[in-house]
Amino acid sequence: MTRQELIEKVARAIAEMEGFYLTSAQPTLAQRNANPGNIRQWRDARGSAYPSHRGYVDFVAWASARFPGASREELSQRAIEEGWRILRVLVGQYLDGRYTNGKPPTAEEMFRMYAPSADGNHPANYARFVAGKIGARPDQRLLDLVTA
Repeated sequence: MTRQELIEKVARAIAEMEGFYLTSAQPTLAQRNANPGNIRQWRDARGSAYPSHRGYVDFVAWASARFPGASREELSQRAIEEGWRILRVLVGQYLDGRYTNGKPPTAEEMFRMYAPSADGNHPANYARFVAGKIGARPDQRLLDLVTA
């Protein structure tokens, strides 16, 4: 698979793990914030922090501030697009080793950083889930899946 296909598969697996696709009467925090990866913090190119809600980036608030006067439907669409865009950028940064001392990580190494146990996560379970979704082993270097 290509690097971009890998990023997309990892991002979609993360979104699934974070409850972005769940259907219920009560939206998940990932859905409410239009944040498929439940990203904790992000800064734009100028270094300004994105708004947050309950400790996670709130892309709905970001869109509301960035596009004043836009319809609710347009704000929702822009928020979701930005949430996905940032998740893909972040996954690419992980694949390149930005958060693992310059070393492209295995799924286990990535999710020890992305979903640390200090936040109430189970990194090994997270790694197994994502690895299973993308056809890898948790101890396999993720960039080894790139063949094209």
